[in-house]
Amino acid sequence: MKRTRIIHVLHRMGAGGTELALRKIVAGLDPDRFEHIICTVAPVPEAEMTGDVRFISLQRDGKKTGSLISDLSRIFLRERPDIVHSRNWGAVEAVLAARLARVPRIIHSEHGRDIHTMHGDPLRRRVFRRFCYGLANEVFAVSNELREHYAKQTGIAPTRINVISNGVDVARFRPDAHARTRMRTFLGASDKDIVLGAIGRLDPVKDHVTLLLAAESIINSGVPLKVVIVGNGAERQKLQSLIDGNPPLRYSAILAGESGKPEEWLNALDVFALPSLSEGMSNTILEAMATGLPSVVTAVGANVDLVEHGHTGFVVNPRDVNALASRVLTLASNSSLRSDFGIRARQKAQSSFSLHRMLEQYSHLYTVRTRHQRPAETALRRA
Repeated sequence: MKRTRIIHVLHRMGAGGTELALRKIVAGLDPDRFEHIICTVAPVPEAEMTGDVRFISLQRDGKKTGSLISDLSRIFLRERPDIVHSRNWGAVEAVLAARLARVPRIIHSEHGRDIHTMHGDPLRRRVFRRFCYGLANEVFAVSNELREHYAKQTGIAPTRINVISNGVDVARFRPDAHARTRMRTFLGASDKDIVLGAIGRLDPVKDHVTLLLAAESIINSGVPLKVVIVGNGAERQKLQSLIDGNPPLRYSAILAGESGKPEEWLNALDVFALPSLSEGMSNTILEAMATGLPSVVTAVGANVDLVEHGHTGFVVNPRDVNALASRVLTLASNSSLRSDFGIRARQKAQSSFSLHRMLEQYSHLYTVRTRHQRPAETALRRA
């Protein structure tokens, strides 16, 4: 049987949630059923050039990439995909290019907002996005909040945008006593210490500054707190300077850098925090939930759908240092509450946001309507 050839188009490969979800799809769907090609606008990092997937890059970098339509059309005509799946604004021109190249099925998805347009897009973006949505066979977002946002931005009915939530590997991300002991020993954290942490790229939109300022307040109140931020990015030097110039943080906060094993770092934590200014659907919250951690997050994006306030964690307003500190203090002072929240969080990750469930939804998306409306089969990677 001929494999379904899918070209996934996105601006770049990196450490973000969009790219992580794509890696899960490529790794998880049955290679006997699906062939994946990843097409990026920006150059592909050498570290990404592994595995069976083939990469194509337009080699355009910088803020202004120019029109992508003609180059993408030539790629689609040459590769003759069954499906083109574009993601986010940075790749939305692939919808028009695919239509011009007469690709049989065109899908576009929205995975978040960038910090410069998180409250609304310029008129030209709204008009062009609406135009491209109309050309696509399927449009979806990764959360209800994003669906509502882009429906409002484009002036179309929310019912025309479907939702496929991100998923987490609940077998990989789980409570692990051995990893907890090992990582806390590495950090020099005793059983009495509260370890507060965040995982993600060091980007202004993640607002790690608010996390560090809240941690300073908690430490000054006398709580034995350690802070770990795992990830790398443009904000690293700024955050390191804040730590170095602040005595309470200097001896209690660490920027751990990138890690290929975030599940081990999560097991070292007592409380997970995500003080973002904007989110689509956070993979790191899902990973923290699956690890059995209580979370304190900001009321942006899908955060409020993932973290149930007062049941699996707490939700605070963005940039509210005092509220973030207060909620972390509540959890720090009550081990039973941390345990109860964490158990419920893992149960929710297992029941509603498992990786298996996500892959089945993508299998259905890529199979149904692709072959003359035949019923979809489960097409996950075979063990």
